[in-house]
Amino acid sequence: MKVMKKTACLALCICLICGLTCTAFAADAMDPRTLAMVNKPAIVLVQTIWTADITWHEFAFRSNFEDDLITAIELLVLEGSIPNTEEAMYSAMVQLMIGNMEYYAFSTGNVFTETTSTAVVGTGFIVTPDGYMVTNAHVVHTDEEDLYMQFAMTALNEYAITAADSFTAEMRRLGHQMTQEEWDGIANAFYRLLTQSMEVNNLQTSYICFMGNVTPGSDVSAKGIYLDLRKIGEPIPGKDVAILKMDKTNLPTVALGDDTQLRTGDRVYAMGYPAVATLTEALNVAQAIQEPTLTQGLISAKKEMAGGWSILQTDAAIHAGNSGGPLFNEAGEVIGINTFGMLEQGGGTAPGMNFAIPISIAKQFLNEINVQPSESDFTRQFKEAKELFDSEKFAEALNILRTINEINPGYPVVADLLSQASAKVSSFAQEPAQETTQGTTQETTQEATQETAAEVMVKPVTDEKGSAVIIYCGAVIILLLAVIIVLLLTRRKKAVPENVTFAGQPYQAPVYPEPGAEQTPPVTKQAPQSAAQTPPVTEQAQPSTAQTPPQEHDAQSKKPGRFCSECGSPLSPSAKFCENCGVKLQ
Repeated sequence: MKVMKKTACLALCICLICGLTCTAFAADAMDPRTLAMVNKPAIVLVQTIWTADITWHEFAFRSNFEDDLITAIELLVLEGSIPNTEEAMYSAMVQLMIGNMEYYAFSTGNVFTETTSTAVVGTGFIVTPDGYMVTNAHVVHTDEEDLYMQFAMTALNEYAITAADSFTAEMRRLGHQMTQEEWDGIANAFYRLLTQSMEVNNLQTSYICFMGNVTPGSDVSAKGIYLDLRKIGEPIPGKDVAILKMDKTNLPTVALGDDTQLRTGDRVYAMGYPAVATLTEALNVAQAIQEPTLTQGLISAKKEMAGGWSILQTDAAIHAGNSGGPLFNEAGEVIGINTFGMLEQGGGTAPGMNFAIPISIAKQFLNEINVQPSESDFTRQFKEAKELFDSEKFAEALNILRTINEINPGYPVVADLLSQASAKVSSFAQEPAQETTQGTTQETTQEATQETAAEVMVKPVTDEKGSAVIIYCGAVIILLLAVIIVLLLTRRKKAVPENVTFAGQPYQAPVYPEPGAEQTPPVTKQAPQSAAQTPPVTEQAQPSTAQTPPQEHDAQSKKPGRFCSECGSPLSPSAKFCENCGVKLQ
């Protein structure tokens, strides 16, 4: 028996330990709403801006250009290559201009200079309270050849469009309506001529991040914060990581996790600023850059790059603009940097084929510049406030949120939770005040001081409908049972043997009225004759507790002063038993 008891106790302890362990593991996971809320403040939109002075030369066409065009068209008609119609000849002339424009153009000597800029956007996440952040290298990398084309498109595209529109209007005046294909060809030809003489000078690069700073009621706007580039790797297929720094303190931060523990099938969450959901005319851009997009998926596989290092494949949706953003595990820790997606052979994006650089690579970069990721007071307090709010400790959460908002104002997610906590505290503050007023009124009235124990017991003790109904119903059931028990007891009669006589007369049992029957009228009993007469006593019959008065006897046959010690009825001089209650007399 002792062995069995010890075994049972041991099994119980093992079950408890396992239960606690499972609970601890389950507590590590965040629900997606909490994960998004606590991490949003530390996710920023990163913009790299290149500014330069663009110089290009004005050009014109040699006078023989028109003569050569006419000669070429006449030959095409004679050869039968084109029909002998105005429409056909004008179309041929447009094609000849597109193909030979650069051979007849020359510079007029006039030079134009314009300062212009171009930019790309991505996502970053803050890892230290003093402003170190991680993003992709290709978000901040400067490629001069690509920049040259971007500047040409930014500065000269408008001039090419203007030249093409002017040429189209001239052809319309001559009677030829150009097709869209012909317009595109002329515009591209003018664009190529402009870029051939273009020069880029005084190139400058700057990095800016945008953090949510809109509070309810304020102007919807976003202010850029300048960044310093501290370390940069090589874009894919290299280690596509960059470290930037902003000059701030007590900034919100994210926690970095361990990517080595990831397995295929683990759930992950990507957060960032995809351009299609941020920088589009259909949306309020100033507001959109304060709300990062959250998508979810699974770890599809771990692949190896050509350089021999691993990369994470996920089906979580990411797009242009997500580059450099965090990939979270279920515990809300960053385990990867969203970097690139695969393209189909036809040119479209391959769905579910997205890749993230493991966070361990970013940790190497941070370690090389002696930066240790850490949680800020802002984030710690915000997490604490969120936990208190979820535990319905709204007043405590409100105090913390007010402190955060005063020190680091302008985070929409903080302002939103603060507003919710304030509303909860206000609503709860009104209800106790009403209860206190009601309680004071009851204590000062005479009816409240005369309440019975049953009335106090059945009174609801809470304003919650469910609890009040349960308490009230329970009390009513108890009272009904008590009443039934009392009624059953009062109906019981004493069993008396048949043919029993008292004082020579047959015994007659007392008569009890039925419960619910009409009450008998008051019965007046004449007290025994004595020297001092007392006034008659009136007794009110009670349906459930009082007995019917004893039968009346001739007062003259009773000896004055002799009464039953048990029920108080008058007795005859020779009586040995009480005629009313049957007790034996001494």
